[in-house]
Amino acid sequence: MARSLLPLIASLLAVFNAQAQVTKDPLPTRLVCHPSDNLTANISYEASGALLGAGVYATSGTHECSVQSQGAGVAQPDGSVRFAWTDEVEGNKRYQAIVKRVGNEGYTLALQPAGCGTIALPAAIALSIQGKACKAGVDRDAAFVLFWRQLREAIARRDGELLQRLSLPQLEFSPDSGTVKAPASVIRNAATCIPGIVTTESGTDIGKMLKAIDTPQLDKPPLSRVADNRVSTGAFEARWTAQGWRLSWFNTSPAVFSTCKPG
Repeated sequence: MARSLLPLIASLLAVFNAQAQVTKDPLPTRLVCHPSDNLTANISYEASGALLGAGVYATSGTHECSVQSQGAGVAQPDGSVRFAWTDEVEGNKRYQAIVKRVGNEGYTLALQPAGCGTIALPAAIALSIQGKACKAGVDRDAAFVLFWRQLREAIARRDGELLQRLSLPQLEFSPDSGTVKAPASVIRNAATCIPGIVTTESGTDIGKMLKAIDTPQLDKPPLSRVADNRVSTGAFEARWTAQGWRLSWFNTSPAVFSTCKPG
């Protein structure tokens, strides 16, 4: 009897260790400050301090404007980080956000040109973790970017252990009809099959999405924010947990995963 329990105990310990490994990685932080009633600024950064993005929301009368950096920042000789992008919402306008560290817990954000739409902005905006008008919390959008890249890496490396760590304990599947569930262990050998799963509407597969998009935006196709804690691509969904985003649903049958052949 004792011997028969050994494989089960070993399996449970493996799952526990895998989940523990995931929780060791701190989630990105989003610092939001309100310098005035009509201005909100934000920056996102990793636990290491590496900056991930910056943005501004401004209002003036009946006008409002929001811009958020896209892509990775580039370190500058003076120690600042520059984000440069073309904002499609603002008529393909070119923006730069220059973020510079001030002391141990402060930053300055300069948007160039110094305006959001038709609304003029200060030349520089101060942000501080200790500021009365500032609040820091987990940045779910930035955390999804990290999750997306981990998923892409896991598939490329055929890393079944990482795929399981990036999944909820129970996964949902939608075969021809209805919804069925299966334990996350079914994904361990599915790395070669996941890229071929397609969306219900456009027919785009997961492999093409992961290859084409490096910095996914949760409100921009093919992604959609179904709820505050749920994101869908049409081919798979992810849910927010205390450890970050985790795979929760696939637009296929679990039988596809269980019969998947290693690459």
